[in-house]
Amino acid sequence: MNLKTLSSIGLVLFGVLFSASWLSCQNTESASSRLRAQILEQFPAQLADVPVPANNRQTPDKIRLGEALFFDPNLSSCGQVACATCHIPEMGFSDGLRISKGCDGETGRRNSNTIYNTAYLSHLFWDGRAQSLEEQALGPVVDPDEMANSWENVISYLKTGTHPLTQLEYPESAQFYERYFEGVFAGEITPGNVTKAIAAYERSIVSRDAPYDRWIQGDDSALSREALKGARVFFGRGRCSECHQPPNFTDSDFHNVAVQRAGFEKPEMFPENDHICGGILKDVDPGRAEVAALRSSEADLGRFKTPTLRNVEQTAPYMHNGTFSTLDGVLQHYWNVGRGTMTAQIGTVDDKADMIMLTSFGGEPDDMINLMAFLKALTGSQMQSPAGGIAPPGGE
Repeated sequence: MNLKTLSSIGLVLFGVLFSASWLSCQNTESASSRLRAQILEQFPAQLADVPVPANNRQTPDKIRLGEALFFDPNLSSCGQVACATCHIPEMGFSDGLRISKGCDGETGRRNSNTIYNTAYLSHLFWDGRAQSLEEQALGPVVDPDEMANSWENVISYLKTGTHPLTQLEYPESAQFYERYFEGVFAGEITPGNVTKAIAAYERSIVSRDAPYDRWIQGDDSALSREALKGARVFFGRGRCSECHQPPNFTDSDFHNVAVQRAGFEKPEMFPENDHICGGILKDVDPGRAEVAALRSSEADLGRFKTPTLRNVEQTAPYMHNGTFSTLDGVLQHYWNVGRGTMTAQIGTVDDKADMIMLTSFGGEPDDMINLMAFLKALTGSQMQSPAGGIAPPGGE
């Protein structure tokens, strides 16, 4: 075979490979466009403006005051636990613990929720018992497993700069709070105004501009090939979007997805179980059924709020009791639920969870890997702790 023949063969092979590569690229772009169109038929492309209540408008000074309160450990009885102790910006506004710790090492019953995009939610806490960020902020201060304080002590500290229980003095904090409460609330330091300021700061904690956001707006290069395959599973046979609906990747509803006990649960943690319809076990978290108005119905047994998936790779461990340390564990759980090998300990598994089809059960071998890549593509803009971290504010 002469050189001319070899050159001709080489050119033909190059042309074939180039054509195959070009067709593959075109097919990928076409599939990406079809999926995008399918999603946009059902869901908005972008997060709306943050909803703000008429009686608590956002201002820069109010947000700054709320941030100071959020990071001030002197709102707790021990002077060591702040809101930011359990909601750390660098950890997705969670804390990396299965169950958070409060003053004197006390622990609660549920995993710390992320603060990202909670401004869009109509119900707060895992059981949805609070219906606004202002209402939510009232609870942790007086919860014996969290900050274990009284509002009387908190107001005294904010007005004087002296912690009533530790007797430590913070004159610069007193100056800071005097200035900001005067500017924002005409000098009125009340529990209601404290929670309004904290809520204003929390409404500023919004994550956008993830690779998914850029892709849904038309940038095909924003998602990797694996993430795009994962998106097809997420919005297709995986049925993840049934509950995790974009753009906030939650339906703001409550579902029973057969999460098992994590091993730390004790009957004394759930004193209301004796009063809940259905005769449930004493050491099982009843979820939304624990809310007073819902105790007479079995429909809410074992149901918990659908969390947002924004920045989800940062907020391990997962589920209301932190039972899964990795996203792999979460996906494996849903696979088990979908194929019927995992059942609810109380209540009835949600129909939407029963229809998940992953891996060998109606799916493909790389479903889990691709889904993981897509979940990581939901990591967007993030916030950082202030320079002083968890500490009383200085005089500004």
